[in-house]
Amino acid sequence: MKTFKSFLLLLIFTSFVFSRPIIIKLATVAPEGTEYYNLLFEMGQRWQQETNGQVQLRIYPNGVVGGERDTIRKMRVGQIQASAMSSIGLAELTDQIQAFTLPMGFKTYDEVDKVKDVMFNDISEGLSQSGFKLLFLVDIGWVYWFSSKEISVPQDLKDAKIYTTAGDYVTVELFRKFGFNAVPVSETDILTSLQTGMINSMQTVPILSLSSGWSALMPNMLDLKWGAFVGAVIVDERVWRKIKPEYQKIMMDIAQDIGKKYQQTGRETEKKAIEAMKSYGMNIITPTDEEIKIWDEFKDEITPDVIDTFLSVDIYNKVVDAINE
Repeated sequence: MKTFKSFLLLLIFTSFVFSRPIIIKLATVAPEGTEYYNLLFEMGQRWQQETNGQVQLRIYPNGVVGGERDTIRKMRVGQIQASAMSSIGLAELTDQIQAFTLPMGFKTYDEVDKVKDVMFNDISEGLSQSGFKLLFLVDIGWVYWFSSKEISVPQDLKDAKIYTTAGDYVTVELFRKFGFNAVPVSETDILTSLQTGMINSMQTVPILSLSSGWSALMPNMLDLKWGAFVGAVIVDERVWRKIKPEYQKIMMDIAQDIGKKYQQTGRETEKKAIEAMKSYGMNIITPTDEEIKIWDEFKDEITPDVIDTFLSVDIYNKVVDAINE
């Protein structure tokens, strides 16, 4: 009888353990209430519903977990299980994401889409090797130069204090090679650093500049597509493997659907953000044909260094081939 009771208790305990929901804590710098946050919230609601409550998503917005480097560190020790992360953080996990860092390498969203299609499997594999599952990869707008003083040509950047991510000394050295002054700052300290004058210019997307209040301190935007801003949602594979295969498929399908909405929202929101900033006094600088020629010459000059620093020749060739397809 005693043995039977022990077995029964073990059975009940095992059933309890395996019936407990899997909690996925997701970090993002997206402010609560924004469309980006709302889409992640929708994804969590649908996950919970479609897995009968067995998978639950908890979102930590506004960068409360810290910058993307902080998030990666906390994911590695299991404090956070997922993240909606930009290419800045993703580059810490796989070099393949650097396919999108090519300055002035993209002119249209069609070109960006081609490269995403070509690079998706490579990026997914690279993240997997670092222990993370890629749920979706999206572009969420164009990167432009924002600054406190007008920037029209590359020479104007030589007197600027350019933001770069804290700890990214590779970019600091590369910018120094270009004759620029890059200042490493944590993502959570950007606004304070702008207020104190530690930095006065940066490459970013309009929606972030507007929603974070940076545009008030950098009221000039150069209307030149410097790059494509790419983001992804990733999950720690240690947690992903605990989820039933049938639920994994459902969650992936939902994530892909959210990714499409995420991307469409980003492209539409960019236009609205630029118009909003203009109404607040943002000075949009449209380069002349002569200035565009100067930027193109600058691009040709720095591309070999960018490839040596961030991209392999194979990745670069794959990007160029996809664009020219």
